[in-house]
Amino acid sequence: MVVAALASAACDDPTAPEQTSVPGDALPARVVVAYVSADEAVARPILAAFTAETGIEVQARFDGEQSKSVALAGMLRQERESPRADVFWSSECLAAAELGREGITAPWRSRRADALPEPLHGEAGRWYGFAPRMRVLVFDPSRSGIESVPRSMMAIAAKGLVGRVAIADPRFGTTRGHVAVFAGALERESPGAYAEWLDGFAANKPLLVNGGNAAVVDAVVRGEAAFGLTDSDDFYAFASDGASLGVVAIRQREEPGEGAGPLLIPNTVSLIANAPHAEEASALMDFLLSAKVTRWLHESRSGNLVPQGLDVASAREVSPPAGLPLLVSAGVVAAGQQVIESAPDCVYFDEFIALDGAEAAVAALRAACLGGANR
Repeated sequence: MVVAALASAACDDPTAPEQTSVPGDALPARVVVAYVSADEAVARPILAAFTAETGIEVQARFDGEQSKSVALAGMLRQERESPRADVFWSSECLAAAELGREGITAPWRSRRADALPEPLHGEAGRWYGFAPRMRVLVFDPSRSGIESVPRSMMAIAAKGLVGRVAIADPRFGTTRGHVAVFAGALERESPGAYAEWLDGFAANKPLLVNGGNAAVVDAVVRGEAAFGLTDSDDFYAFASDGASLGVVAIRQREEPGEGAGPLLIPNTVSLIANAPHAEEASALMDFLLSAKVTRWLHESRSGNLVPQGLDVASAREVSPPAGLPLLVSAGVVAAGQQVIESAPDCVYFDEFIALDGAEAAVAALRAACLGGANR
C-alpha cells in the first residue's frame, strides 16, 4: 500500500521525472548490418539512398577485390552462433548458395519475387538475384583481330592459344562460380569431360592472375595476355577510363543448345538466420530487389544487365543517387555494351549444377593452371 501510494504521488507530482518521450524527441535509431562484396564505390551510394528513403542506417562491411565474397562468407560462418550481420549482399551466387545449404541464411519471401525471373530465386528463398553481369572475354583490338578471339570456354582450351589467355584465381569471386557451373554441366553431359577440357586448357599455359577479374583486364591492357576471362563490369570500368578494349560474350559452347550461351551471374541478397535486425533487413532486401536499383546499376560504372521481363520503365523518374559512378566515355562503351547485351541464349547461374562439385572443380583448375603455366 505504501509503494502504491508513493507511485500515485509521483504521478501527481508535476516535478516527477518524465517517463515517456514527447513530440520532438529523437527516436531510437533503426539499424541494419550488411556484409557487402559488391564494389564499394557503387554500393555505398545505393545504401545511402536506402537510408534517405527509410531512415534506417546501414552499417556496411565490405570485401576486398581479391577475395570477393569468400572472406565475408567465412566471417558469416564464424559468427553463425551469434550473428552480427543481418543481410549478405554478394556480387555473385555461389557463396550465397553455399551459405543457404549450410543454414547460415534463412528462407525469406520477397514481396518483389513475382517480378523476378525464376532463375533469380534461390533454393527455398535463401537468396534472390538481381542486376546480373555477364562473363566475357576482353582483348586489345590493336593486337588481336576479332576473327582470332575465342568465342567459348571450349575454344580457350583448343590448340593454338599457348600463353594467350589470362584467368583470375578460381578460388574467389565470379570465376569460382563460373568454373563450378561450367564443370558441373560438362560432367552431367559426359563424365570425364571436365578433366579432358582441363588437359587442353593447361596445355595452353594460361596466365593465372592474382587480384581478381580487374587484374585480368589489366594484364590484357599491359600486353601480358592476349585475352582475359572476366566480367562485363570490369570491361566497362576500363573502357570508361579510356582503355582500348574489345569484348565478346564468352559462351559455354559455340554451337547452339541448352546451356550453351554466355553465363549471367547476378548480385544476390540473403537474410542471415537469426538476424538481429530482421525487420530492417527485410526492408533493405526489398529495396535492393527493386527495379530502380537494377536501373541504377545498369547505368552505373558496373553496367549491370536488366533481366528479361523486369519492368524498369516505371523507375526511370527516380534519379540515380548522388555519388554513384556512372558510365563515362559513352562512345567507347557503347560498342561494347551492344555486344554484351546481344546474346539471345544467356545461361543463368544454376546452384543445383554448381554446388556439389564446386570445390573439386576449382582445385583441379587451379592445379592445371599452375602446372601448365609454371608462373
